[in-house]
Amino acid sequence: MLKGIIFDMDGVLINSEPFHFQVWKETLKARGIHIDYEVYKPCIGSTVGFLMELLHEHYQVDVQDTALIAEMKSMKKKMIEERGYPSLIPWVKEFLERLQEAGYVLAVASSSPLSYIRNVTEHWGIDRYFQKLVSGETVKHPKPAPDVFLKTAEILGLSPEECLVIEDSENGCKAAKAAGMACMAYYNPDSGKQDLSTAFALVEGFEEVDSAFVEKIYCHFHHLPAKVCETNRLLIREMEKGDIPRMMEICSQETSADACEGVAKPLKEELEDFEMYRRYMYELCDMGYWCILEKASGEIIGRAGVEPKLWNDNKTVVELGYMIDEKFRRRGFAYEACRAIVEEVKKRGAFYLYCRIKSANMPSLELARKLGFQKIDYHLEGDSEDMEVWRCACHGNH
Repeated sequence: MLKGIIFDMDGVLINSEPFHFQVWKETLKARGIHIDYEVYKPCIGSTVGFLMELLHEHYQVDVQDTALIAEMKSMKKKMIEERGYPSLIPWVKEFLERLQEAGYVLAVASSSPLSYIRNVTEHWGIDRYFQKLVSGETVKHPKPAPDVFLKTAEILGLSPEECLVIEDSENGCKAAKAAGMACMAYYNPDSGKQDLSTAFALVEGFEEVDSAFVEKIYCHFHHLPAKVCETNRLLIREMEKGDIPRMMEICSQETSADACEGVAKPLKEELEDFEMYRRYMYELCDMGYWCILEKASGEIIGRAGVEPKLWNDNKTVVELGYMIDEKFRRRGFAYEACRAIVEEVKKRGAFYLYCRIKSANMPSLELARKLGFQKIDYHLEGDSEDMEVWRCACHGNH
């Protein structure tokens, strides 16, 4: 279960990497050293000590040159006085508010000195969101080693498996992976061309990122079933392996005969294929068939979801399907679940949503009408003659 979210500061909370490079550039320029950005770039997300090793390698600077570090700090103070602190990343304060309201414990684990972390978070009024501030200078090994993240989790009283990291640098993403923590990378163009491939997911801004999205990243990283959406009576979540027998029981009911897809494979094959289905449909496509649970009883009462399909001439469509256990029909559950799913699909940016319904299946035809679907003149190759195709425009008239 996700409990703690750990933020890097530089490049994630504040847009500081151009500022830091300028500080070092001016400091070294006074020493007659003109630092190349390609030399500086590998230290992004790491500590001053790591940069001193790079300066020693490329410019023969003594790694123990404390005077240089003092000169850098003096230059940094001067530039802050002249220019102010680097600006907040757009929408990050609203993002922190959403996460705090969702009940997560938040912390900062930055390679910057602790005093600087405190000053920045206080200056921008975001210190109140964080339970702990941790500096990479207090651990033995800097990022890309996992030390600072592991220490932060320990201070929070959490295991690494209960934490998710938000990073913008290659070093930070590698450190999160080494710590065994889920990692969401924020692509910050001002942080230089960073290789963020070790992160589990990548975002380009925080405006629309909410706690549900973060929770889904965490669940997919740990191969747990993520919540898709919910209504007053229903919870709709991804399947897990143990759900498959119940799913097959519902699909094999005699009254499910009018459905497009029934039990396609034996239980043993369904179980064997589930891991591949989970990785492809849930984690890669962010679609799939999901469980419908009645909140009051916690019982699985059906399945519903959307899947990408190839239709005639390899036309790619997103198709809606559902199935409700016969004991739970005629209570409005199908409409309630499908309506929530249609709204979720709209939020995810779908263009059109399709469904296929047998002409004799009057309950499903009426449900499609209520959901805003319209019958179209289209026949899918391989379907029986009595199979109708219905379509819903997700964003107005197209």
